[in-house]
Amino acid sequence: MFTPKAFKEERFDTTKAFIKEQPLATVVVQTQNGLEACHIPMYWQDDGSEYGCLYGHIAKVNALNDYDNLDAPWLIIFQDAGHYISPNWYPSKAITHKEVPTWNYRSVHIRGSVSLLTDPMVLTEILSELTQDFEANQPIPWSLDDAPKNYIQALCRAIVGIRISITDIQAQFKLSQNKTAENRAGVLAGLQQCNTAKADAMAKLIL
Repeated sequence: MFTPKAFKEERFDTTKAFIKEQPLATVVVQTQNGLEACHIPMYWQDDGSEYGCLYGHIAKVNALNDYDNLDAPWLIIFQDAGHYISPNWYPSKAITHKEVPTWNYRSVHIRGSVSLLTDPMVLTEILSELTQDFEANQPIPWSLDDAPKNYIQALCRAIVGIRISITDIQAQFKLSQNKTAENRAGVLAGLQQCNTAKADAMAKLIL
């Protein structure tokens, strides 16, 4: 991923927090039939290595469930929706007209070696971890125990777990860091005028 120096995010704790905030990953794999991609929620776990690992699961019928796909690293992408930035929001535009539209966003690219997991206990652990994360803010959190055990077991027979042993991380948080204080203030004002939740979220990141 091309990452200008101004937007490079090197704080590992910040990257991990972003993965937890934006867990829906795009998984990109070079297969014998060309590039294949799918979208699955994943979570990070400390395994004692430098970068840790990621866990998730796919359906057994997914084209990625093929041991021939394990020779090359997989690319895992986490990103947010970001927000459009109008050049009209920059005070300098009214003076020089040397500004153009852009898009602010955060993106994390992870590469790593892959293991496909089929042990029922491991699959249950993956499902349980994902469920606990996503249900944490519910008034009455749902858990695997709320469903019949044989039903969960049947579902586990239809999926394959994925473990990514992380070998490389690239993070880019493009949040108008390369702009002057005046232009950043202009971006904040422009976002606030949008009066949308997405714009408000971006404004908080720029502050």
